[in-house]
Amino acid sequence: MEDSGSGFRVSGFGSRVSGIGFAISGRVELLLDRRCRDRIPGTPNPKPQTLNPKPQTLFALLFLLVFTVSLLSAGCGGGNGVVTGQFKPINATAAVFWDRQTTETAELLRTIADEFNAKRPAALPIKVEHTGGYKEIFQKVTASIQAGALPSMAVAYQSMTAEYIQAGAVVPFDPFISDPVAGLSPADLEDFFPVVLETNKYPDAGNKMYSFPFCKSTLMLYFNRKVLADAGFDGPPKTWTEFLEQCRQVKAKTGKAAYPVSVDCSAIAGMIFSMGGEVMSGRQTLFDGPAAIKTFEILETLAKEKLAYQIPPGTYDDEMALSQGSAAFTMRSSSGRTSIALLMKDAQDDWGMTAIPQDDPAHPSTVLFGPNVCIFNTTPEQQRVAWEFIKFFTSPETSVRWALGTGYLPIRRSSANNPGIKKFWAEWPYNRAAFDCLPFAKSEPNLAGWQEVRTLVETAETEVLTGVKSAKDAATALKQKADAVLARQ
Repeated sequence: MEDSGSGFRVSGFGSRVSGIGFAISGRVELLLDRRCRDRIPGTPNPKPQTLNPKPQTLFALLFLLVFTVSLLSAGCGGGNGVVTGQFKPINATAAVFWDRQTTETAELLRTIADEFNAKRPAALPIKVEHTGGYKEIFQKVTASIQAGALPSMAVAYQSMTAEYIQAGAVVPFDPFISDPVAGLSPADLEDFFPVVLETNKYPDAGNKMYSFPFCKSTLMLYFNRKVLADAGFDGPPKTWTEFLEQCRQVKAKTGKAAYPVSVDCSAIAGMIFSMGGEVMSGRQTLFDGPAAIKTFEILETLAKEKLAYQIPPGTYDDEMALSQGSAAFTMRSSSGRTSIALLMKDAQDDWGMTAIPQDDPAHPSTVLFGPNVCIFNTTPEQQRVAWEFIKFFTSPETSVRWALGTGYLPIRRSSANNPGIKKFWAEWPYNRAAFDCLPFAKSEPNLAGWQEVRTLVETAETEVLTGVKSAKDAATALKQKADAVLARQ
């Protein structure tokens, strides 16, 4: 998922405060790193490692103690349990942006920031700072909340932002967007794909928009055309029934396990969506529903018939297998296209990417990946400059430039008419495939506690693939555990 960063998680970060009493539930986990662009932090690997409890417990208790004292001393709270208050900017002479981009993408981001600054030389400048991966950014923001000083903005996944909201550390975008002078016009809002905006609205915070789209991609099926041809197929599957049949034929005619599986909660969500299902209804998960059970049953069939195998956590063995012709399929983020293209550089005609299989191709769906950007609750000037940069960055011209330079998807509908995008699509038959998935992509829930739920989903997936539990038993247990986590929030 190109993938991701791992996440340093404090469950129960936004503890509930009622009157003079408060309930705290804290647990700290440090999850393994992996290459990161847009896999949601918190569960990058199927088996997160829990550290020695003593230092972690001390850290969690210290954080929660400081956080709680700050709440009580502030003596104020916003609606929907959101705490209000203001933090100091970490740099009074610049609007600091904490990001994780590296190499060419980091250089492009800095160039865009420099161009933005050059347009307004007398104003507070944007200063992009590489702050490590998503784990390190979340870790550093957590520490900065304790210290009472924050950057102007930072990249964040929804599950991270949900924690920041409870700490009163971020501000909603709604006032910026609706501002008659500096906001977005109805035409601008209509130009964004609806899903990239909806994914930044938080039901637990009055459905306000506490983050804004930054880097987006979708779950895709990558396939090796030569392996499929050897098995007697001239194209990838369109349905899950066809997917199983092609996997069986690949094994029967080539002796190869067709699908190396990278265990991932987002992929499970995408499969459930593709079955016509949802993962949530209100605050109740639907992991025991027909679509979820069918998803786990497909994985169970793949494992029992030895059509698939689980790759080691944190690796990209599935991409290597695909490029070497020892596997027919893998499912990854569309942003991984650039990596697979490098692996297949001498055989570009031997692979492709398409939408994941569907239960009903007439009504397709997949999952949306990618981090957003949030604005921290510092000074009005810092907030205003952050919004101006975000508006500039997501403008039609700049968003296309960012997409072409990084492999992420353009998030505006009008980009389809951009000459650069048209040229890119014409260069390879599958370059447009991910963009065409945006109209029917869905986001995972924006709920506090979802990071912990992600761990449970990946554990259930692993249990099914290894035969520890049946599909139905794993789905039923997952439902119970996930609901319990969300009920504690």
